[in-house]
Amino acid sequence: MNRTFLSDCVALYRKTLLEDVVPFWVTYALDPSGAINNCIDDAGNVLSRDRYIWSQGRALWTFSALFNRVERRKEWLDVARGIANYLYKHGRDDKGRWMYRLDADGNILERDISIYVDSFVLNGLGEYYKATEDERAARLAIETFENVRNRLKAPGSYGIAPYVLPPGARTLGVPMIFSFFFYSLGKALDRPDISESGRKYAYEILSDFYISEIDTVAEFVKTDGGRIDSPEGRVTIPGHVIEAMWFLISIFEETGEVDLVRRCCRIIKRYLELGWDKDYGGIRLALDAEGREPVAWNKADYKPWWVQVEALVATAYAWLHTHEDWCIEWHCRIRDYAFSHYPVPTGEWTQWLDRFGNKGESAALPVKDPFHLPRALIYLIDLLEHRALQQSSF
Repeated sequence: MNRTFLSDCVALYRKTLLEDVVPFWVTYALDPSGAINNCIDDAGNVLSRDRYIWSQGRALWTFSALFNRVERRKEWLDVARGIANYLYKHGRDDKGRWMYRLDADGNILERDISIYVDSFVLNGLGEYYKATEDERAARLAIETFENVRNRLKAPGSYGIAPYVLPPGARTLGVPMIFSFFFYSLGKALDRPDISESGRKYAYEILSDFYISEIDTVAEFVKTDGGRIDSPEGRVTIPGHVIEAMWFLISIFEETGEVDLVRRCCRIIKRYLELGWDKDYGGIRLALDAEGREPVAWNKADYKPWWVQVEALVATAYAWLHTHEDWCIEWHCRIRDYAFSHYPVPTGEWTQWLDRFGNKGESAALPVKDPFHLPRALIYLIDLLEHRALQQSSF
């Protein structure tokens, strides 16, 4: 990797973020309530004013992170403040649990059916606190952490909508998300104990969900550990694994666990090779770990946008730690596919493509929100501009 290549990548990612993606959200999605309109199409048309609190937490992180990590623009902080105030007013019930879906007036349509909502709000509050030092954000983040930590002690006692947890199973999504979000919140609030909770979940991914005999990471394992002998037990999600591995690298590089960093890099490479569609390009959503058909996952052959952009971040992390050629080769392959398939004229990206590259319907929430794409671009700018360009081995 040379400086010209790095500089070109940074220029592309910065332009995409600042001239395309962020203007889309500022132009089309801001609501007088302070919330983000998350039921919106590629052209910027608001389809519904229902509010998914999942999306509000994600948007809070993004606009706070833009202010913290890219440029300290007041208009971005103003957007984040509006979202935070909306969440303060409407987001929780009297038990401190974050709701799933509200109507335009803040009435609850669906309650706490997904612990992932708590995770995204917690993550957003931590980043917002870094931008503002708003003690209410810190207090709510800590309350959410404590609430979630207690609920996570009883697998199966909480929902993971829009997904379904098989009976007697644990899901990769929980340690994946809470490893990174707890670790990050602990750093934001100077609470090493919270970060340590995240670190324990990071170890859990590699010890409980990695199946050594088939060299894959299962989406579901038994509650007490071990493989599940069923179609659901054989499902593996390349995007989840690749995203989880860069989460873990970001933790282990700080804790100095070099062997674990390299192990995560190897798993990234393994999953790029497993997930890539050799006939039509792009990384597929889901696979059967033993190659059986059909795959027990909705729209398994689809190529979601989020999988591709998380792989861009993962390959950048892997290159920083290995300097191996495969990282750049895969980064370029994925970037070429992504930038030729997903961008739309309004500046955002369409989100769900079928195997052949045709636009399709979501396999998860019926929303568009400013998270995976802007987060990936924010991290890529930092990794390539502020870290890779400062390394001496070119």
